[in-house]
Amino acid sequence: MCLAGNFVLQMADPAYAHAHLNAEIPAADSTGTAPQSLTLGFTEAVVVKLTGVVVTGPKGNVIETGNVSLSDDGKTLTIPLKIDLVPGRYSVTWHALAVDGHKTHGVYGFTVTNR
Repeated sequence: MCLAGNFVLQMADPAYAHAHLNAEIPAADSTGTAPQSLTLGFTEAVVVKLTGVVVTGPKGNVIETGNVSLSDDGKTLTIPLKIDLVPGRYSVTWHALAVDGHKTHGVYGFTVTNR
């Protein structure tokens, strides 16, 4: 019985290690001027080559991005935007692979009021 309890506890621990999005610039549901880049912060380090972001514009068009950079601790992505964003609502769809092998994904949005 004790061994089974230890197994359950050990199986539950990895759930806390997933790379969840815990910070973003522009912030989710924010309204403001057009950013030059996006910043996504995660609770755990991510594998940059297996982590991705797609930015969709007000008309459903995909916004071209530059090369993603990763912070030294592996938890923060910076994604440069190759164009100036026009006013409207933008959607950021992301997926991440944590260094422990767990995948997470999500979507958030922000609104640009002027350039």
